[in-house]
Amino acid sequence: MLYKGKLVVFFGSAVIVLYAVSAAFYGRVVARDDAYKKIAIFMEAIKRIDDDYVEAPDMNKVQEAAMRGLIEALDPYCSFISKEQLAAIEKRNASGTAGVGLVLSKRADVVYVVSLQREGGAEEAGLRPGDYLVDVDGISLEDKSIKEAQSLFRGAPGSKVKVTVFRGGRPKPLEFELTRKTDAPVPAVSQMLDANVGVLDVSSLGDSTVEQARVKLKTLISAGAQKLILDLRDCADGEPVDGAELANFFLREGLIYYSKNRQGERVLQVEASPARFITDLPMVVLINGSTSGPAEIAAGALKDHKRATLVGEKSFGAGASQRQIVLKSGSIITLSTAKFYTPGGKMIQDELIRNTGIKPDVESPDDDHRQELLVESYYDDKEDVVKYRELRDRIYKEQLQKAMELLAGIAAQTKRAA
Repeated sequence: MLYKGKLVVFFGSAVIVLYAVSAAFYGRVVARDDAYKKIAIFMEAIKRIDDDYVEAPDMNKVQEAAMRGLIEALDPYCSFISKEQLAAIEKRNASGTAGVGLVLSKRADVVYVVSLQREGGAEEAGLRPGDYLVDVDGISLEDKSIKEAQSLFRGAPGSKVKVTVFRGGRPKPLEFELTRKTDAPVPAVSQMLDANVGVLDVSSLGDSTVEQARVKLKTLISAGAQKLILDLRDCADGEPVDGAELANFFLREGLIYYSKNRQGERVLQVEASPARFITDLPMVVLINGSTSGPAEIAAGALKDHKRATLVGEKSFGAGASQRQIVLKSGSIITLSTAKFYTPGGKMIQDELIRNTGIKPDVESPDDDHRQELLVESYYDDKEDVVKYRELRDRIYKEQLQKAMELLAGIAAQTKRAA
């Protein structure tokens, strides 16, 4: 019975997903007659299921599964949440708002970890970027939206939550117990290095972090910084306005980012404000695969304006605005209605993985050296958690060193020009 029920769900989803895929194939604006033909096929399939399926199907479930398949086939941040699922989410959220410090996305319909908050419950337990989530407290994440998955990690401060993950290179799933902590943005951190290099480390763009970054940046300049490193590695939260504000600290004028709708029209264009500008000191920006969302807006703007050299690894690639629509049934659909572009016209969130994200000007480490580091780590006779953290620290230090070398080169060129 379970198998047959899944077959019905799969069939309904497959038909409506076919409609979405064919619409994308023929262009963003599909001719109305063609759209009606696809809908007619879908309705015929639903009627056949209702009339001819070997058992009396639960048509509400079939319809909801088809809707979910249609919406979630669009991109990882689109979702369909039924009235019952919404009630369950609200009930979980009412039990407590503490979390574990995770930023999630989906790939091939599987929820996985983009970034972890420093000293958050997930990082302390040993989760890593790239881990695929299987279940949370025994609840399978199959067919769950990102919003549903996130709600499962919410609860009272200090309470525990168990999660099962698949990790690359491991034949069996791993289990972790995470401790929920009261949400608090990771503060911006600054430090002075040798050669008057000031480092501004922004690993979060939520809440008051941008204003903290402003204060820290001015403090570095007052302390004598002549060159800057903006560290955006692992920065994946916040709102687009936060990324634009951060970029504005280093841009006196010009376009920071814009968004386009399905017709290719610009629906939003964000320009730098001279009043928010702080410094034009030479700078390098550090990014990695966990740099996502607003941080990518900042990195992309600074790169395209040739205001900074980007060092590290290609960023994650998340850049779209979503809109929630309440249906008559009480269900909610979330749709991406516009995508973000850098000043030079680079779409941050591309459907093709090889094109998505912001590429660094200087890759560090490059593919060959990364492989060497992984091999060295593999043969290191230490506990797995220790090996991973040591490897991560080596990569972070190498990227920082590369940034220092580039800034030293800029200083030398400036001196010769003078």
